[in-house]
Amino acid sequence: MSVLFTSRRRPLWIQTAIGILLLAGCSTTSLDMTDKPIQPPAPGWGVVVGSVLVEAEDDPPDSWWNRSFGRNAEGFTYEFQIVRVELTDLEGTSHPYARRYQLDAKPRVERTFVARLPVGTYLVKTFRHEGLSAIGGDLDVRFSVEAGRIQYLGRLVLTVPRRVSFGAPYTFRIVDARDSTLTKLQQRHPVLAGEVVNSPMQVQ
Repeated sequence: MSVLFTSRRRPLWIQTAIGILLLAGCSTTSLDMTDKPIQPPAPGWGVVVGSVLVEAEDDPPDSWWNRSFGRNAEGFTYEFQIVRVELTDLEGTSHPYARRYQLDAKPRVERTFVARLPVGTYLVKTFRHEGLSAIGGDLDVRFSVEAGRIQYLGRLVLTVPRRVSFGAPYTFRIVDARDSTLTKLQQRHPVLAGEVVNSPMQVQ
């Protein structure tokens, strides 16, 4: 398994109340479509395969603040926000009718996904701790869907602190786990037995 990209350490942020309301008002679709038959790619459509994995650090943090007030990272479900971006809105923030997707993952459990999507560029914009918590972080990971192709995007691995609190650092990396991911999905989705092109996620 090879590492394709590793981010620098970034601080967790707290989403504003306005941001939470806007997010709640957006219509989103799950990026994971493994529970339904996946049709072959076609003109204007492509199929993408990948996975996400959330890792919580094993060592307790040094900060007394985190020990006293942080919440255990193992107790969260993590929600990743994905948006289809346009040339006029590369950050996916101003287009009111942009296609939006989400993907949920529990710590230490790899979440594989397969999706048939319209051709275009997609941004894995942020993640947040699902539920009442507004704590999350920026990712800005992009991938492109090409017409008539099945593409492997890689595994996005998010490493969060053992105790979650505002300002605590997190990192993420993209790794090539193609063989294990396709093995898990091919039995249920025969379409994936065809040619699968490596198109790893990119960080701008």
